[in-house]
Amino acid sequence: MSAAEPRTRLVALDALRGVAAVVVLVHHVSMTAPSISAAYSSSANVAIFSTGWWATLSPLKIFFAGPEFVLVFFVLSGFVLVLAPLRRWPWMQPDAHPAAGTQIPVAPPAHSAGYDWLAYYPRRVIRLAIPVLVSVGLAAVWIALVPRSVDANAGAWMAKQGDAGLGIGNLLREASIVGYTGRPDVNPPLWSLAWEMWFSLLLPIGVILAVATRRWTLAWVAVLLATSTIGYVLGIEPLMYLPAFGLGALLAANHGSLLARSTRLARRRGGTLAWAAIAILGPALLIGYWLARPLLSEPWNSLALALRVPGAVLIVATVALWSPVQRLLSGRLLGWLGAISFSLYLVHFPVVVTFAQLFGPEHWWWGALISVPLSLVLAQLMYRWVELPAQALATRAGAAFSASHPRPEAATAS
Repeated sequence: MSAAEPRTRLVALDALRGVAAVVVLVHHVSMTAPSISAAYSSSANVAIFSTGWWATLSPLKIFFAGPEFVLVFFVLSGFVLVLAPLRRWPWMQPDAHPAAGTQIPVAPPAHSAGYDWLAYYPRRVIRLAIPVLVSVGLAAVWIALVPRSVDANAGAWMAKQGDAGLGIGNLLREASIVGYTGRPDVNPPLWSLAWEMWFSLLLPIGVILAVATRRWTLAWVAVLLATSTIGYVLGIEPLMYLPAFGLGALLAANHGSLLARSTRLARRRGGTLAWAAIAILGPALLIGYWLARPLLSEPWNSLALALRVPGAVLIVATVALWSPVQRLLSGRLLGWLGAISFSLYLVHFPVVVTFAQLFGPEHWWWGALISVPLSLVLAQLMYRWVELPAQALATRAGAAFSASHPRPEAATAS
C-alpha cells in the first residue's frame, strides 16, 4: 500500500463534501422553479417526463437531492471527527483489539499520549462559529438590500422564504446555532449546523461508543438504523439525524478492518462488480423514497424516507474504501469544491432566493444563471477571508487551551 493512499482518501472525502454542497445548491436553485417546487410538494399530478418529474421522481433526482446529501455531511462528520482521536490514543487505535484486521496505514503522531480534548473544544467551536456568524450577517444584508416579498405565482417553496426576521434577537439566535429551535428563516441551511455542533460537543461520547461497539458492529449498525427509522416514523429530529453521525463513527472505528476487507474483495473475481453494485446502491437508497413516492402512503412514506440514512452511509463508505472512486474524486476541480464546501453551504441560500425574487417565477432560470456562479465566487471569498482566518484562530486558541501539547495541532485534524 503506497504512502500516498491515505492522502488520496482524505482528498476524496473532501471532494465528496464539495459534491454534497453543490447538490444542496442545485436543489435550492431548482426549488425556485414553480413546477419543480409543486412536484416536490406533491407527486399527485406530476406528468411523466415533465420538468417536475425529472427533478423529483426520476433517477436524476440524485442531482437535486439537497436534504439527502445533508445526511452525507452528517456521516462524513461522524467519520472524520471520530477518526482523529482514534489515531492519537494508543489504546483506542482503530481495530486495536485482537480480533480485528489491519490498522489504518497512517503513521502515528509524534505525541501519542492521547488526544488533547482541551485543545479540541475551542478549536472546533471557533472553526464552526465564526463562519456561521459571518454568514448570518451576510444573509441579513441580502435581505435588507432586497426585502423578501411573497409572489403567489412563485410556488410553495419561495412562499416560505417571505418572512425573515432581522431583529437582533433573531439574528443572535440563528448565529448561536445550538440555541436556535426550529428552522432558521434568515439563513435556513443553518438548521443542519445545530446537529453538527451538538455532535462536536458530544464527541468524547461518540468516540467511546464507537470503540466499545466494534465487537458487535453489525448489531449496533442495526440499532442505529432502527433508531433513525423510528425517528422518521415519529417525526423526532434527534432520532432522525444523530444516528447518521453514529454510523459515521462506527465506520471510523472499523475503518482499518473494512479497508483490508475491501482490498481483498477488489482482488477477487467479480470484486469490481460487487463494489460497483455497492456504489450504485448508496445513491439508490438515498433517493429511494422519491423513486417510489407515487406508490406510497403512510407509514410506508416514512419508512422509505429512512432509507436515505443507509444510503448516505454507503456513499461515504464507498469513497472511504474503494480506490477507483477515490481516484475519480481526486481532481483539482473537485478538490477546490471540497475546500470551499463549508463556505458554499453557508453563503448560497440568500443569493439564490434574492435573484429568484428579482427575476420572478416566469424567468427563474435567469436567477439560476446568476446565483450559481455568484455563490461559487462568494464561497471562495468567504473561504479566503473568513474560513481560513477562522481556522488559524482556532488553531491558536486550541494551543492556548492545550494542557499537555504547547505547539498548535493541525487545523485539519478536526
